[in-house]
Amino acid sequence: MTDRTALIDRLDRALRPRAARVQSALASPVRNARMTVVVGRLLAIAFLICFATGLYSHFLQSPVGWFVAPARPEYLYAWTQGAHVIVGSMLVPLLLAKLWVVYPRLFQWPPVSGPVSVLERASVGVLVATALVLPMTGILNVLQWYPWEFSFRRTHFALAWALMGALLLHIAVQLPKIRRHWREGGESDE
Repeated sequence: MTDRTALIDRLDRALRPRAARVQSALASPVRNARMTVVVGRLLAIAFLICFATGLYSHFLQSPVGWFVAPARPEYLYAWTQGAHVIVGSMLVPLLLAKLWVVYPRLFQWPPVSGPVSVLERASVGVLVATALVLPMTGILNVLQWYPWEFSFRRTHFALAWALMGALLLHIAVQLPKIRRHWREGGESDE
């Protein structure tokens, strides 16, 4: 046995029981795949509303040749921006709920089980980071407080695209579980 294999085995023996104790301590009947899918569905809808209304706003403020904004109803921009701000603000408690439900997965053992698992964890990292930064910078924009050096509009727009990509990848990876737990009659949690 090589030194590296021996080290990995010792780490596994030391950390596996600890990870199991942490997961046991965090166990809750509400922390299950069904609740993850329910909160995730609400988050996905909210993100799509924010993305669509944000695109509309962006193309009005930075016109492109192929986009012709509708002239009627006159208050469309106000409605879309109101929806963007309200739904964007609602993302904060939804995100906290989703993170609370999936938090024990942070302590699964082994943390990664192969290259696909590494990519899944990395995409979830991008998803969580952008999902937290976007609503917080949006709220600070509503307050007109800019404690950063970068352009809010350009960065918010770019992060929205990164979030949508990470969200689509996350949904694709989790699709079998989502399908199983979409309705009440889904199988029990693994």
